[in-house]
Amino acid sequence: MRENPGHGNLPEWKEIDRLAALETFGILDTEPEIEFDNIAEIAAQICHTPIAFISFIDENRQWLKAKIGLEETERPRSASICNHAIQQSDLFVIPDLNKDHRFQEIMRDETMSSLSFYAGAPLKTKDGLPLGMLCVLDHHHRPEGLSEQQKKALAALARTVMCQLELKLANRTVAESEEFTRRLLASSDDCIQVFDLKGRLRFMSQGGIRALEIPDFSTLEGCHWSGIWSDIAEPDIREAIEIAKSGGTGRFQGPCTTVTGKRKWWDTIVTPIMNRDGTPQGLLCISRDITELRQAEDDLRNSEKRLRTLIDAMPLSIQAPQIVWFSDASGRLTYCNDVWYEYIGLRSGDNLSEGWEAVIHPLHRERTLTLWTQSLEAGRSFEIEIPLRRASDGMYRWFILRGQPIKNEHGKIDQWFGIAVDIHERKQSEQALRESEERLQLALKAAHMIAWEFNPQTGTTTRSANALALLGITPGCDESFMTGIHPDDHRKVENFLQRIRTDGADSVECRYVLPSGEVRWLRARAEQAGPDRIVGVTFDISEQKEAEEEIWRSANHDALTGLPNRNLFQRRLEAALEKAEQDGTSVSLLSIDLDDFKDINDTLGHDAGDAVLQETARRLSKLVRDCDTVARIGGDEFAVLVIDPMKLEDAAHLGSLIAESLRQPLTHRRRTLISRVSIGIAAFPNHDRKPAELVKDADIAMYQAKAEGRNRVVTYSPEMRKPIEHRVSLSRGIREAIAKGEIVPFYQPKVSLATGEVIGLEALARWIHPSKGILTPGFFGAVFEDHEVAASIGKLLTSKVAADVRQWIDQGLSIGRIALNLSPAEFSQEGIVDNMLSAFDRFTVPSALFEVEVTETVLLGKNSDNVSSALAALRNHGVQIALDDFGTGYASLTHLKQFPVDHIKIDQSFVSDLEHDPDDEAIIATVIRLGKSLNLQVTAEGVETHGQARRLRELGCDHAQGYLYARPMAASQVSELLSRWNAMLVKPRTERSSKARAG
Repeated sequence: MRENPGHGNLPEWKEIDRLAALETFGILDTEPEIEFDNIAEIAAQICHTPIAFISFIDENRQWLKAKIGLEETERPRSASICNHAIQQSDLFVIPDLNKDHRFQEIMRDETMSSLSFYAGAPLKTKDGLPLGMLCVLDHHHRPEGLSEQQKKALAALARTVMCQLELKLANRTVAESEEFTRRLLASSDDCIQVFDLKGRLRFMSQGGIRALEIPDFSTLEGCHWSGIWSDIAEPDIREAIEIAKSGGTGRFQGPCTTVTGKRKWWDTIVTPIMNRDGTPQGLLCISRDITELRQAEDDLRNSEKRLRTLIDAMPLSIQAPQIVWFSDASGRLTYCNDVWYEYIGLRSGDNLSEGWEAVIHPLHRERTLTLWTQSLEAGRSFEIEIPLRRASDGMYRWFILRGQPIKNEHGKIDQWFGIAVDIHERKQSEQALRESEERLQLALKAAHMIAWEFNPQTGTTTRSANALALLGITPGCDESFMTGIHPDDHRKVENFLQRIRTDGADSVECRYVLPSGEVRWLRARAEQAGPDRIVGVTFDISEQKEAEEEIWRSANHDALTGLPNRNLFQRRLEAALEKAEQDGTSVSLLSIDLDDFKDINDTLGHDAGDAVLQETARRLSKLVRDCDTVARIGGDEFAVLVIDPMKLEDAAHLGSLIAESLRQPLTHRRRTLISRVSIGIAAFPNHDRKPAELVKDADIAMYQAKAEGRNRVVTYSPEMRKPIEHRVSLSRGIREAIAKGEIVPFYQPKVSLATGEVIGLEALARWIHPSKGILTPGFFGAVFEDHEVAASIGKLLTSKVAADVRQWIDQGLSIGRIALNLSPAEFSQEGIVDNMLSAFDRFTVPSALFEVEVTETVLLGKNSDNVSSALAALRNHGVQIALDDFGTGYASLTHLKQFPVDHIKIDQSFVSDLEHDPDDEAIIATVIRLGKSLNLQVTAEGVETHGQARRLRELGCDHAQGYLYARPMAASQVSELLSRWNAMLVKPRTERSSKARAG
């Protein structure tokens, strides 16, 4: 099982909130300040200690703001006593640091080794978040600790530190607010002024000083408002000021001449500045320069005069009848020129808005009025083609009606302007042309062709109407001849056009991308019809191309996965290496082999194996670029070819991504399968240049990955033999460690999710290396492949665990069941059951106190018969059987029924994302229901957060194990853990419960 970091029981506050509060105060890495130094000195004097300091704890370190008798400024958080102290709710006193086992590692530090006494008061915010500690330390231990007066004084000084922090934060906030206000006023282009109630100027913004071109505000300060706004009528200003004095908002507009003589127009708003008692104490005037707006209004009036003159003269100079009209914002006609009156038979001066709808052709009337109404409501320009009845002969003639909104300075529509132009002759010509084109389109549609004409001078193309139906191209004339042509075929089509201009005629085959994204194959034939005309036809040949493609694909691709086969991959590798050698670029090759794929076929059938291969092909294809190649070489072997600009290091990163992607579970017939791979990487020019040799390099690296434990990525190097030598050395070292008794068990508790009690421990192998310290199986796990070594380690651990259990029983501790992990290699040894039971008898410990954990691969191995009989024998002696890492292998319900299993453990890979991944939650819930239905205990591994534990409890899981509760620990620490754990458990009060039952 995996061993994850955790923090045990967490305090009420959250670390993320504490760090956020610390950052808010901005105290870290600031310069020393006398007030904090004084507090530290006072603390040292009051407590009679040579050392005192004020420290703050951030995410990774302890940093000292003030210190007395100490040189260092910061130290790692993990090596800090204060890191433990902030977890406490109040004053934290340690009479003798050297006797407190919690700080044995810290006291080995040279700086800390001379210290014995520690006392600290937490520096807490108003919300109870501890930012750090005010501490005093002594070189001599103090069994009596601190007196009550000293404790109170130290706590008071800690509160004084927080008061200093809050004061500095408040001062900084006020300064930032004042700076924001100053910048806000400075950035405004408006003229902002403040007058007292007597009308004297007391303030003017920088925008106003710039706008009025004042060299120095002091020249105007104290000036009466009448001297500033002298060009504006005094009654208007006085009225606005009086309104403001009475609590309202006054306003006036008028000119004001700047210091340099420029005349500007201003729009001024006057509001009162109120005292706290609600009476005005001054006046705030905000003046905006509207000179350009006034000029625009004047220009608009002049423009309207010129426009009306032009409209009156327009019918005389335009050949086709043209109607000019204006309407108000609601669409009511306010003006039409004489052409309108004459056309519909009205006299000049008749009401324009009555009955004009009647001249629209009845078949077009509803549509026209609807478009008219929609355009008026939307406020956008419009264009409508409609037939209007002529009064002189009752004939309907086609007009194009255009309208444009005219907006004021506030963006609102004041009126509409438009024209109506007679287009009757044009419409008749269009109708005749349309009928001719319809006949042509029928012929093209019958032949499944598109006719087109291209002008090489202008680049425009005209297509037949069926272009839309066949290729999604809008018919008509545009400049999109190359639009839709596949980018890789642009040069081919350009050459086609060039050959026509040279030879007079040509044909071409190319790919075309439909608007839907579908790619079709086309063949086009064309000839030169004039200097600026190329005419041709285009037809679809996709079905022919698909047949050719299918023949080629069958010969070069794997039938199951659709990937390139070995032959095609070899040709691409040879071509890539040849090009890379010419261009001086690189080629990387990844050799991929599915680990334990044969087990899937043997246990679940070839249909499951085929599903794994197909899903592997799909995931690999998603991870590479179009220019790279993924191939199935054969069986469960795949290869990936990546080319420049990817270098060897990029290929290694890609290999990691591939391994991670293929590790994700897949579901086949309601069964979850997990595929792991070994990947070897080789590259040109880093390694060999010849294709065969480069393939061999990648295969060597892949076999090296398998030798290192599988499920990993290895890059080839000539020194691949060194790992083999290392494994030999490791095997020799582990044999010596067994002989010296350096292999010991560490224990991690299993906790009941229902009661919170420790219901058992799992024994985990550790190597107490004389120079490298405590090593986990992650370092020496490869030796378990050696059956003899694995059996020796198993015997040694079983004896040491039995001895530890005997000691705990003698101490009166309730430890539940102790779980022992058995490797597949141990089951190949004869006497595994006798050896284990003999160890229990030797130390007189009941076998019912033990449980053995095996992985699913143990059940499916070659020794499955031996495994089944060994597990049955252990179970007959009271030893329970647990199936570890459940859900990551290929065990089926048949195996759960076949083998004597009492307990299943959910793998940590499903627990880690339980709070965020609904798929993981569904898998866990299914496993729990399965366990309940088979009367099996269920334990979740790798529990790291309270949220995970809570959700597991809600899903009905029995037990949990992980760093949320405790790290694996030496046997000497177990008794303390259990004592502390039992003390923290909330037990029901018997007296209250009895009374409740009596009631």
